[in-house]
Amino acid sequence: MTVRLLPALGLLAAVALAPQPLAAQDPVVTPPPEVAADSLPPSGYPWLLSYFPYVSGGVGGGPVALMRVRYFQPAPYSERQTYRAEGSAEAGIGFHGSRLIELRYRAPLLSTSLRLALFLGARRNTRENFFGLGNGTVNEAEAIEIDEFAYRVHRTQYDASAEVTRRIKGPFKIALLGAFQQDRYYQLSPGSAFTATLGAAELIEDDVFGRVALVFDSRDNEFDPSSGLLMEGGVQQASGGDGYTRVYGIGRAYRRIGPSQIAVRLGASQLYGSPTLSARFDIPAWERPLSTYGGSSTNRGLKGGRFTGSGVIFGNLELRREVLTSRNALSASIVGFLDVGRVFEGEERVAITTDDLRASPGLGLAVGILRSTTVLITAAHGTDGMRFAVSGGWAY
Repeated sequence: MTVRLLPALGLLAAVALAPQPLAAQDPVVTPPPEVAADSLPPSGYPWLLSYFPYVSGGVGGGPVALMRVRYFQPAPYSERQTYRAEGSAEAGIGFHGSRLIELRYRAPLLSTSLRLALFLGARRNTRENFFGLGNGTVNEAEAIEIDEFAYRVHRTQYDASAEVTRRIKGPFKIALLGAFQQDRYYQLSPGSAFTATLGAAELIEDDVFGRVALVFDSRDNEFDPSSGLLMEGGVQQASGGDGYTRVYGIGRAYRRIGPSQIAVRLGASQLYGSPTLSARFDIPAWERPLSTYGGSSTNRGLKGGRFTGSGVIFGNLELRREVLTSRNALSASIVGFLDVGRVFEGEERVAITTDDLRASPGLGLAVGILRSTTVLITAAHGTDGMRFAVSGGWAY
């Protein structure tokens, strides 16, 4: 799989066109002029507290009311990040008993060469999508719906992780991740796809894993990149099931041309051994797991988790046209995109192919508020018809 992945990553590098200048790696502290220098902590900026409610989706088959509390230290304006470090707590409740609580600590500027990310969370989704395994699962729009829970499962998840990233030289980094995860699945109907696939009414999985990744990051900034590359390749070793290994690679390229921007992403992942069901749902990508396959982070024309397999390939192309900007206070962009990909299961292994790809073209509106918040509204047409979604941040 690794050999087959190299041509795709090479193509991604070509799409990036000319190399971009690297952002400065060592932060420069410039205290705000309205704050006395002797009143500032050594880093130059005070810690701030924010808290706000908001509404999201994707849990329990409907909207979720959430509350977030964030304690953070801003970074200098010239930095590639908007904050030096932050601690946050988030809790939410949705329909049908779904709920979540998540605690995070992230320090992208722990030092000039180190960054740290910690996570602890618990989530219950009483209407998790599950259509079976493989790329040829039933089309929900054409299925005879005699059971409203045919493609849903109750899932409770507990997970904790710690990731340390060290800069090797220039844009090259190495990232080490350790994590524990427990998932509990329960059928919602004796005739559901979950019961037919697993042959059981419930499934409980424990998994302890480690992952090492090599990262190349030449983006101009991390909160809203407009030029540069972000490429990573990693190996995951886990205890879940009877033990399994994952090899994956993801590459992103950004290029600005006047008021327009091109963003491209290619990725592939393959599981070996005896992976858990849960391992098929997420790739442990650098700093943020990537859910596969379907949903706002991979294919916006599909429901989250619409296709599930031990292997996955995907590609995304976005054309972004800025129509409004106000010095990082407010911006608006029209987005045209195409999301394509497929999963592999059973005897199949990941290969670069155009056969049976799930393609979803779409349009979107991205609204940026200050330098840290982007709201993306999209409409895309996929396997199960038209999908509308509202998400926080760019897909990639």
